[in-house]
Parts: sequence; C-alpha cells; structure tokens
Amino acid sequence: MHKYLIVNTGSASKKYSLFVGDKEAAFLHIETENGEYISTFVCDSGSEKSKITSREFEKSLDYLVSILIKKTFILSKEDIFGVGIRVVAPGVYFEQNHIIDKEFLKNIKNAGEKAPLHIEAISAEIKKLLKFFGKSVPIVGVSDSAFHTGMPDKSRFYAIPLSDSKEYEIYRYGYHGISLGSIVNKLKETGKMAEKMIVCHVGGGVSITALKNGKSIDTSMGFTPLEGMVMATRVGDIDSGAVAYLSEVLGLKGTKLRQYLNKKCGLLGLSGKSDDVRELFKVENENTDVKNALDIYAYRIQKQIGAYVAALGGLDLLVFSGTVGERSFKMRQRICNGLDAFGIKLDEKKNEDTDRLNTAISTDDSRIRVEVVKTNEMKQIAEDTRKILG
Repeated sequence: MHKYLIVNTGSASKKYSLFVGDKEAAFLHIETENGEYISTFVCDSGSEKSKITSREFEKSLDYLVSILIKKTFILSKEDIFGVGIRVVAPGVYFEQNHIIDKEFLKNIKNAGEKAPLHIEAISAEIKKLLKFFGKSVPIVGVSDSAFHTGMPDKSRFYAIPLSDSKEYEIYRYGYHGISLGSIVNKLKETGKMAEKMIVCHVGGGVSITALKNGKSIDTSMGFTPLEGMVMATRVGDIDSGAVAYLSEVLGLKGTKLRQYLNKKCGLLGLSGKSDDVRELFKVENENTDVKNALDIYAYRIQKQIGAYVAALGGLDLLVFSGTVGERSFKMRQRICNGLDAFGIKLDEKKNEDTDRLNTAISTDDSRIRVEVVKTNEMKQIAEDTRKILG
C-alpha cells in the first residue's frame, strides 16, 4: 500500500502523520512548552515525549524521517508516495484542492499579499517540502475552505461594491473546513447525522458553522480566519470604523496592523494575562479582567449559535470540537448555560467526564442533542490527498 506524509503546520507547532493506505501508522507533534521545543511521537507501540533543539525544529522533516527510518516505518524518504498539506488561504483558487505546481505557487504568493500572517508558515513549509522531496513526490495542497464552497450568496458576500468583490475576490470563504469534513464523516459513520446542526470548533482559532444535511450554509470566519468569534489572540468581529481609527491613533498600517489584530487581541488582549483558557479559568475569581474576557468569549459564541438557529429554522444537534471544545467542560458549560431558552440541557456528570468524546453530553430530555466530537484533521487531509493522487 502507498505511504502518505500528512502535514499540518503553524508558526509555533508542527503536526506530521504517516498514513499507510487509509490507516495512520505514526504521528509526530512538535510544539513549544515553556520556551522549549517538545517532540511527541505516537504509534501503536506507545507514545514518546522528548525535548529537541531549535535546529531539529527548523529541520523538522529531517528529524521526522530519521525517526520513521529508525522505527522501520520507511527505509528512506523515497518510500513516501505523496504528501498532503493543509492550506489556509483566501481566494477562489483555494476553494479547491490542488497538486502543488508553478500555478499553485503563484497563487499562494498572491494570497500572501492578502493575508500574510496566515500564509507565511504554510508557504515556508511548502518550500521545505519541495526542497526535501524534489520532483519525485507529488504534494497536494488541501484547502481548508473547500467545505464551504456551496454557501449561498447571502452568506458569502460582503456589502461592498460588487465590482470590487469580483475584481479582488473578496468573499467570505470560511475556514476549519477540513475539521468540519472530519466531523461530518464521523457523524455519518455513527448514524448520528442531523438535518439541522451547528458545529462549534473552539480552539486557538474559533469558528461556528451552520450545516443543513451536512452542508455548510454559513460560517463565522470570512475572507480570512480573523473574522467572527473572539479567539486566543485574534480580535474577531470589530467595527471597521474602529479598525480605521486604531490605525490612525496607534500609527499601525499593513502588516503591523494585521499583527495587532491577529496577535495582540482576543483573550490575550482582554485579559492582559494569557491566551490560554485553562490558565484564565485558574484566576478568574481573582481578576475581573480575566472573568470579563471569558464571559465575552462565551457570549459571542452564544450569540452566533442563536443567529444560526434562526438561519437554520431550528436546531437538532449542537457539536463541540477543537482543543477547547473537546477538553474544557467549563467552557462548554458556560456556553450552554446561556442557551436554555432553546431547550438545551447539559448532563453535568457527562459533560465533566473528559473521556466522553464522540458522545452526547446532553440530558435525555434535552430538546437539542449536544455532542463532543473529536476532530481528526490529519485523517481528513489524508483522505483528500488520496482522492487527488488516486
């Protein structure tokens, strides 16, 4: 069976999986903890966690392949049949998956001018992959927006001159589509699909998506992943006039303004303490700014859920996913406690059981079922990669 390398990378963390056919054989996660680089390698024989150097982080492909060879998953990098990488980028071109070629590289460069902070890490990793594998291994750019391509125009367009939308391709593309595809597939496999469904992908980035029969009809992220909810460090929805004013009074333009909105706002900006929900919960009773930050974070999600109940004409299933959605029973409770008007009732014991993934956390008499579904983006990228490469 063919072996595929799957890549999901950010500026401070990298995830790699080796798939043999449709089965994940090995997984490597490299991230920073307390200023150190930590490597976690997982396979059937167990999990290994270790510190690595900054050079090993920078040369992560060499580091990964050395482990795979040492553990006999591959004999050499030539055993890799194809590579799939998650691509988060605005533009009509990126509403589909593509084999990475000259045209792709031209389009990713153009996308980088529209949303440089979101494209930078992806472009850097693609360059490393091309250099590492040369022309012998095809690389597939798997779109994080493709899931939303069927959204109706009323959800897709901004209220700017239509000619500008078309000329500059300024539309609401939506993101977290790979995660949504994984969740929908899981629900279908388990017979839990619902006609009217809202998925809350709550992590460092946060998006709320309304789905009808498994298809996206609206989502909170837009032209870039900056729109929508309060996130770890992203501002989310803000009056465009306020952005213009901030640009003037703070003297921020272009990349510096984007840095401000993407890196200094959200939970971090509101709390003045941390962008980590876990850390904020520890001190919320001692700090009114922290409590206020958590309240705003949850409230914005509640409002979006309410809006999408209206858009869907009702609701059958509410899903929590993403790092916070899957792990923080406190945040799930905080959000759902404001939704009792819709007939949502959480079973506190089930909700607090952190092992209850891919199962209901609502009471038996709750009008709307609430589930925690663990997303598997790596598997979804692998499936999309195999479809492209055949």
